[in-house]
Amino acid sequence: MMEPATALSIAYLRKSRAIFLETVADLSLETLNEIPQGFNNNIIWNMGHILVSTLGLCYIRSQVNPDLSLPFAGRFGKGTRPTVKATGEEVAEIKRLLITSLDQIEKDIHAGVFENWQTCTTDTYQIPMDSVQSTLVCCLAHENLHLGIARAQKAVLKQAEAAKNIPIAPDLNVKVL
Repeated sequence: MMEPATALSIAYLRKSRAIFLETVADLSLETLNEIPQGFNNNIIWNMGHILVSTLGLCYIRSQVNPDLSLPFAGRFGKGTRPTVKATGEEVAEIKRLLITSLDQIEKDIHAGVFENWQTCTTDTYQIPMDSVQSTLVCCLAHENLHLGIARAQKAVLKQAEAAKNIPIAPDLNVKVL
């Protein structure tokens, strides 16, 4: 049986990821891959990062399944930056895994997979995570941080696009003296 607080964390993670997917629904592949001015990553990197970070914390860092192979190895983990553009197929896979990975975590909670947990911390928050429940709370904070970054990136990209489409004033036949 799942603890009520754990079920609540899963529900919030699902909602946060649904909001993330809604945020990017109107964006082209080109826009998802573009690194906005003032940032060192892009929207699709933030999506991939929350996916691999949550899986990494729940299974690898906790030593529950230290040999788990993360999707997109080396592309979205801590300390990485976009070095290649994501393909349409990769974006579709990230979107799919954002949903199905939470399904798997929930199944594994019910199956007792997370009973033998090794406490770990993150560099970002420095708070010990001694259970899947505390880890999911950390993941929720982390994922919403990256959702906020992606929303800011989207706003910057939309502003830049709008600025490109501002019409130039016609020649007013002004003579310079």
